[in-house]
Amino acid sequence: MKASLKLFFLSLFIVLSNSFVAQTAEPKPKEEEDAPKKKAETKLSEVIETDSLPNGELLKRAVNWVKVESSYFVKQGGTSSGNKAEFTASFKIKPKELNPEVDFTGKVTMKVTIECKDAKYKYTISEIKHTSKSGKASGGSIDNTVAECGSMIMKDLTWKKIKGEMLRDAGQVIIELKVGMAKDSVEVKEDW
Repeated sequence: MKASLKLFFLSLFIVLSNSFVAQTAEPKPKEEEDAPKKKAETKLSEVIETDSLPNGELLKRAVNWVKVESSYFVKQGGTSSGNKAEFTASFKIKPKELNPEVDFTGKVTMKVTIECKDAKYKYTISEIKHTSKSGKASGGSIDNTVAECGSMIMKDLTWKKIKGEMLRDAGQVIIELKVGMAKDSVEVKEDW
């Protein structure tokens, strides 16, 4: 009787353990494994309607605005092709405290694209990122939840403040862009 009872429990244990293994070893569907996880990128974009201006005039205005120096930021790598103008805007950034926890002094850069069509243009600000001079306290892309240098070097609160400043900088670009695009292309005089 003891042997048959042991045999019964042993067979019961084997049957139950096989059923548990069968439930946990179920493979994931192929679609879930192969689907790339796309990270959302912060892009500031808006379409501005104009009073029946041709795209050539709007492109001239965009190119003229890219050429004009700003007192708030530096414009680098200005190019135009087809119906769009592009450049990189960079702002200086530094801590506002006397003795900051981390010295993130450096710059914020962002790519600005202006696309022109008849009676409207569209601006897009993307690739917003922070780079420190030392390279040790760089935050990286504005889309990073934690700064690129890590939360041990740059605290989350500091990173959030930098991200807020990055968005304010982008807002400054938008303000100047709209003012520049409102000027007639013949109003802008080039200095030789």
